[in-house]
Amino acid sequence: MEDGLLTRESLEEALCHQKKEGGLIGQILIQLGYLTEEDLISALCRQLRMPYLPLSQYAVNMESVHLLDSEFCRKSVLAVIDADDTRVFLVVSDPLNSIVIEDIQEKLKLKPQVFLSTASEIFNLLDLAFSKQTPKPEQRKAG
Repeated sequence: MEDGLLTRESLEEALCHQKKEGGLIGQILIQLGYLTEEDLISALCRQLRMPYLPLSQYAVNMESVHLLDSEFCRKSVLAVIDADDTRVFLVVSDPLNSIVIEDIQEKLKLKPQVFLSTASEIFNLLDLAFSKQTPKPEQRKAG
């Protein structure tokens, strides 16, 4: 509301919807058409002072994406985009889900560096990374 993106009425409608059906308030506001994903991410970045990483403009290390399994990433709406000896670089759509980030740190034994991205960008990355089948080289018949 502070950004002028929402009216009190639209927020109240979204909160009623959340009470009845559950879900994240930001996603509900998007479903109801009051915000775009970009509006939500922009507001979260400002409020939480977290950087936004547009995945279409970043060279993702596709091998790193596979450090976590697809089901976990899809459920948590996150992806690994790179890693080094001490850090894992993540994009998330819900930056307040600290339990998941702590789980990743425990599992990978790497310090998470977290960036915000839209859910659709994350799902597109996961679709690309996990649907790729590396074709097996054809075996040549001996002579």
